[in-house]
Amino acid sequence: MDLKTTVTFHIDDKNHGLTIRQFLASFYISKSNIYKCGLYGNLNIFNQPASLEYILKKNDELTIDFKWYDKKAHAHAGKIEILYEDDDILAVLKPVQLLVHTDGNEKDTLTQRVQAYYEQKNYGLSVLPVQRLDLETSGIVLFAKHPLALSFLSYQLEHHNVNKTYEAIVRYHVKNESGTINQRIGRDRHSDKQIITKNGQDAITHYKVLGYEEKRTRLEVTIETGRKHQIRVHLLSIGHPIVGDILYGSRSSDRLMLHATKLVLIHPRTKDIIEIKSNPPF
Repeated sequence: MDLKTTVTFHIDDKNHGLTIRQFLASFYISKSNIYKCGLYGNLNIFNQPASLEYILKKNDELTIDFKWYDKKAHAHAGKIEILYEDDDILAVLKPVQLLVHTDGNEKDTLTQRVQAYYEQKNYGLSVLPVQRLDLETSGIVLFAKHPLALSFLSYQLEHHNVNKTYEAIVRYHVKNESGTINQRIGRDRHSDKQIITKNGQDAITHYKVLGYEEKRTRLEVTIETGRKHQIRVHLLSIGHPIVGDILYGSRSSDRLMLHATKLVLIHPRTKDIIEIKSNPPF
């Protein structure tokens, strides 16, 4: 059985009068990939061949074959929990201690599990992660189902138009009900850690107290940037390491108490604002 590699777009008022080339460009896809869509994508309007210069009309059905965009991972069957799915995007719950991508040694990753899910559903395109979480962090991971969605969502992330919210439990009681940490983060040359350093990259983290437990505080955390270990390093810098963070010196739990709870983003097809949620398991 041939796996499905085509994606169909129903043209609305907003895209009426655009050429197919302009329509593809509206997803922020590269010029080279637009060229490949024209060369290899078997562009069709109502099953009739069309060129990149075809002018789209309202109610047209544009079909693109993305078989040429082959970046498939090795499929590995495993449990996944789907939080949201449509023709363009897939949001999945990542458990702790499961990598999003392989590091060359792991034979079981979230991407490989999603690839197996795709094949079960007769979906023949590559699994395209839009963002990632640390190995020790659980929560929402977003995948694009085709290159146009990947380009659009990657552009939104780069321009800080995707709102990412986390919940964390930190040591000790945080005095301020809310706050912002604006400290540059960079790699520690002597370890696997990230550190606060003036030579690092800009990093901004906002937090709000949700409640107190004995010698602990539950926080809602949002980030404007996505630096490696950003939340962990920033909260440590104000004297409140995340519970269970062995790397940064807080061993009082069997897991890192950090969970990606919410994504708010612009949908690549409809351009509507959508919200994806996941409750923390702690």
